Amino acid sequence: MKHLKVTSVLLSAVMCMSMLMTPATVLADETEVPSETQTTEAAEENEPEEADEQEPEVVEDKEVEGEDKAEAEDAYLGKGKCGKKVKWTLDKKGTLKITGKGAMKNYALDSKGLPATPWYKYASKIKKIVVSKKVTSVGHFAFFGCQYATSVSLPKTLKSIGTGSFAFCLGLKSISIPKKCKTIGIGAFSACLNLSSIKLPKGLTTICEGAFNCSGLVNVVLPNTVKTIGNYSFGACSNLTSITIPASVRTIGESAFESCTSLKTVNIPIAGVTSIGEEAFKDCTSLTSIKVPLSVDTLGRFAFDGCTSLEEAWISAKLYAKSTGTFNGCTKLDPDNTHPYDYADTNESFMTDDFGFVVTWPDINGNGTVSVVAYNPNLEKVVIPSVVEYRNVKYKVTRIEKNSVVGAGDNTHMKTLVIGSNVTSIADSAFKSCIALVSVTGGAKLKTIGLEAFANCPNLKVFNIASKTLSKIGPYCFNGDTALTTLQLKKTTKLTKSGVKHSLGRSSVKTVKVKKSKVKKYKKIFKKKNCGRKVKVKK
Repeated sequence: MKHLKVTSVLLSAVMCMSMLMTPATVLADETEVPSETQTTEAAEENEPEEADEQEPEVVEDKEVEGEDKAEAEDAYLGKGKCGKKVKWTLDKKGTLKITGKGAMKNYALDSKGLPATPWYKYASKIKKIVVSKKVTSVGHFAFFGCQYATSVSLPKTLKSIGTGSFAFCLGLKSISIPKKCKTIGIGAFSACLNLSSIKLPKGLTTICEGAFNCSGLVNVVLPNTVKTIGNYSFGACSNLTSITIPASVRTIGESAFESCTSLKTVNIPIAGVTSIGEEAFKDCTSLTSIKVPLSVDTLGRFAFDGCTSLEEAWISAKLYAKSTGTFNGCTKLDPDNTHPYDYADTNESFMTDDFGFVVTWPDINGNGTVSVVAYNPNLEKVVIPSVVEYRNVKYKVTRIEKNSVVGAGDNTHMKTLVIGSNVTSIADSAFKSCIALVSVTGGAKLKTIGLEAFANCPNLKVFNIASKTLSKIGPYCFNGDTALTTLQLKKTTKLTKSGVKHSLGRSSVKTVKVKKSKVKKYKKIFKKKNCGRKVKVKK
């Protein structure tokens, strides 16, 4: 169904509900309500009949005679049934009470756009709405148009709030949704113009179309159980200033936040959201910055159309290229000064003064990673950085790739190599044939060293890795390194028999120095038959 847009909140809410519902008649008692309530009623039908439990304050309908009966009748403006086991009463003080057990009846709008609830004729008298315990759902359009009600109390047993159920409750300023409620229906609080605060429960999974078109809404916290933010669900919330999308959300619907003209901050997590609908943030004229996460693979047309204050936008080039009119009308987003897409894509390469990198995991919030693929062969001392900045984003340098040395076979300059503290792996042959290399240190988080990674480095004398997590030294890692006689692995505790298999084959290593507590264990794994050379293991 196409999403609902409003230019005039009040008028469109009526139109919206009329479009969505069947012709204007009260639905039969058997009318279905949301699925969780169906289950509740089905279970109830199989239970033995029992008396409806009433709230203590509700006057029960008892057989009385004469003046007593007249007085009892006179206590209410109206009363009756509103569900299979649910009743309603409206007293002269203006309190509308829904009591009993199970689901309320669903109602529809008539040809004039008015609800067919039995109490609507008293709408101007209703000041307070109380839904009592054991009631499991608020029916469609149940309290639509109760514009003078300033207080609503909902029970812990409530599981769903129906379509248009509180629409046009103009006096309502705040409401707390019970924690068992999973679904807030289409237009449930549409045109509650004075509703400024709403507490949503953990456990809520779906916010349906047009649920909160409330111009007075200032603050809302979405629980981390919500998966779907429906079409136009917060459209025209013109006083809403910020919104944080929880990581549980997968879909932001069409026009979900359209015309939220005070919205300055939108926080979308780096992973989770996969789809942002058409015009989702259209005409959010106060929004200055947006970061579309890399998890998004579908971006609807004109998603940020008319965001006239937008100065900074982060979106992958790939997503931007396949979207339409994404930043149409964003007059402050100058493509000459600010790229309309600033995320680096996976496998994108870039250079600094001394290094070449490839992006392995693009991210804007400090979790991105890159690999070193080249460095200046004229440097005598090469320090692999821990972090590198690209497009104003900092990336961890976690890997040194194979053939990373430019002109490696002819490299006569590099004497010292310091491995950065975030590097976890060194690829096969990464530093093979660095003929001037004398010293290798650092590597605090190094986990694996590849096949022949330091082979044919005849001047290599010092190999001192400070990693506690090193678990693998590749086969023939030091093949041909005639000057290297001692390996310093004094912090390493994770090496295994398979992790050092053939590691010292064809090398000149005679001694491996390890942590005192590991001497006994490492003597077994560095046996000639396993590592490829007879060596001494000592502290």
